[in-house]
Amino acid sequence: MKIKKTNEFFILLIGAILFVFSYRFDVQVSSFFENVKFPIIDPILGIITNFSVVIVLALVIPSIILYKKNRKKVYLLWLSFIVSVALAFIIKLIFLRQRPIEAFTFPLTNIIDYSFPSMHAMAVFSLLPLLLKYIPKHRLFWVIFAFLTAFSRIYFRFHFLSDVVFGALAGYFAGSFILHLDEKGKLWN
Repeated sequence: MKIKKTNEFFILLIGAILFVFSYRFDVQVSSFFENVKFPIIDPILGIITNFSVVIVLALVIPSIILYKKNRKKVYLLWLSFIVSVALAFIIKLIFLRQRPIEAFTFPLTNIIDYSFPSMHAMAVFSLLPLLLKYIPKHRLFWVIFAFLTAFSRIYFRFHFLSDVVFGALAGYFAGSFILHLDEKGKLWN
């Protein structure tokens, strides 16, 4: 248990340093991707950056896989996803940071969708601790998919680098916290 807490502390420390570093280079990174595109990877990242694809690949399919084994794990995945999306939305309304590109609004509500933090990164990284634990056979896929999802948000200039770094860290720790609560028996019986 002590080793796990030490690892989480180092991840948090490195994450905080990465966040500060990324914030310093937000404008430069965004400007770089404004002028540089790689036509070979555009279609792939275009698919990955779609939130529906994220939901299907990182939430729905794993839910189907886990449903037969243990329904409770499916509830954990959905809880982690819902908590991360709600938390991201609340943080967006607190900071109100404009996106690197023109702001867009949520359909039907006309609420502006702000940049900080990246909801995509937060959602997919909140699922990562659970996916790595309960479906470890596909560990490499989950990690690569999470990083490509986060990268696609910067590549298409929907987010600044620091939005994605913070979203990934906050999501990962939200998912880890939910997993920890479940392992301690503090969520439900």
